[in-house]
Amino acid sequence: MAKKKHLVSFSLFAPYNEDVTLIGDWNDWEPVEMQRRDDGWWHVGLPLDDGEYQYKFRLKSNSYFQEGQNVAVTDPRALRVTRDQQENAIVRVKDGQRVVTTYEWQHNDVHLPQNHELIIYETHIGDFTGETGEGLNPAGEYFKKATERLDYLADLGINAVELMPVNDFPGGYSWGYNPRFLFAVENSYGSPDDLCRLIDECHARGIRVILDGVYNHSEDKTPLAHMDYAYWYYRENPDDPEHHWGPKFNYGYHDDKLGIWPARSFIHDALRFWIDHFHIDGIRFDATAIIENYDVLHWLNETVYQYIKGIKPFFTIAEHVPQDPTVTGLGGPMDAAWHETFSKQIMATLCARDQDGFEAFNMDAIATVLQPTQEGFDSAYNAINYIDNHDQNRIMWRLGEAGIFDDAAFRRMKLGAGLLLTAAGIPMLWMGQEFGQSNPKTVFDPQPLQWSLLDNERNGDLHRYYKGLIHFRKDNPALVTPNIEVIHLDHERKILAFKRWNDEGNVVIVVANLLDQYAGDVEIGNWHEDGAWHEYLDDYDIEVQGGVLRDTLAESEVKVYVKAG
Repeated sequence: MAKKKHLVSFSLFAPYNEDVTLIGDWNDWEPVEMQRRDDGWWHVGLPLDDGEYQYKFRLKSNSYFQEGQNVAVTDPRALRVTRDQQENAIVRVKDGQRVVTTYEWQHNDVHLPQNHELIIYETHIGDFTGETGEGLNPAGEYFKKATERLDYLADLGINAVELMPVNDFPGGYSWGYNPRFLFAVENSYGSPDDLCRLIDECHARGIRVILDGVYNHSEDKTPLAHMDYAYWYYRENPDDPEHHWGPKFNYGYHDDKLGIWPARSFIHDALRFWIDHFHIDGIRFDATAIIENYDVLHWLNETVYQYIKGIKPFFTIAEHVPQDPTVTGLGGPMDAAWHETFSKQIMATLCARDQDGFEAFNMDAIATVLQPTQEGFDSAYNAINYIDNHDQNRIMWRLGEAGIFDDAAFRRMKLGAGLLLTAAGIPMLWMGQEFGQSNPKTVFDPQPLQWSLLDNERNGDLHRYYKGLIHFRKDNPALVTPNIEVIHLDHERKILAFKRWNDEGNVVIVVANLLDQYAGDVEIGNWHEDGAWHEYLDDYDIEVQGGVLRDTLAESEVKVYVKAG
């Protein structure tokens, strides 16, 4: 008996395009007429067996550069796209239904950390495995290979990974900030099921997953641009030329006839798609300063939280550069924002030279960036602290540019780690930072992590230092409160100390020698209280008397004291 075929629906929102047809490999690409409904959607149902099929839409373009021409476009809501030059959409039919994934989630019930507890690890999925390049890692295997590295992150103490964009992009390598298809998973990384497993295995280890989302612009050849450019994007990009990264979504355009905001509707559905199908735990919104409109940013944030409805912890982060704390907090649209001045000030200090408009050893400025509320953030919970990220040359590279090498460079790396992981705010590491990866910023060339560096004595020691501080942070609730007070600033010797505490008696005091010179004996007054304290990094006990700590500091050394008992 012949197997019964099921009716599979195909839809395209193209309210003002004409002559819309469906073409696919099920009938040698012969066009199938579609019917337009009053809401602007075109529909057709086809009887198809279970399996995978490739398809596109043909229509008459309304875009200014090919108006009236018949064009074939990939489904802008395609879930998968072929890797060849044709870029055909792929539909998968199982049990008579279109499916995104068939993955069965295993770890939805695992307790995940709250936002204020996060230690974020920014990751490029292609470079993270350390196997980017011809013959090193077959295309389509990166999600799987990254999953194999998750035990390393869990051991390090990371409890959140921020994935640089994994939406489908053109070409074989990209940072992902040129998204051509906002619904599709980048197929050179793997399948949607592979991504589900990666995220599920993160959750199994108590690691949240924050997705880097690009909602300011699209890549030039995105289907919407070829269908009806000015319906979705600004006809003339209003941004400065250096910010012309592709068609810019026009969130201000309202279709009065249909009563919708086209760009907002599309992005709304994309956001919900990723939350629903991939169980992500947060979104880092790219280039929010370029989106600029706080009403739009509020709308993006509300779109997420209206869908989440409090069923899980979620985090919205603004990459807002230049820094503007008003993008977050009680009146701002986002939960948190990148703390750019922290990065620039601490990088200048580590390199021991004035740069990027920051003085290397301006003690007041250093004290200020350690306390986000001093810079206008409502709370430390609203600030994402980092020293470097994918947009910058790595710390170790910058140290080399400043003439700091070998042991001195590793001491400066440890100084940075000591400040980053104990300051008020939520720390973020750029992958490989913890073992001293060194390379300049590149956009088009792969920069795979050099995992073999961990076999070197100094790199391995730096990794252990990071790991120790990360676990110390997680074990001491004082370090995840907003409470911070700078208790000592020695402008001449460049020594500072600050206190962190909670309301249950956990007190941590951090003392740092910002110079790569032996400081010797130091006295830190205004101490919390006399009695027994324990220095964590060198593992010894010390007695404080008369409200003054007396100890020694080596070159670039950070010491971390916790109240005993």
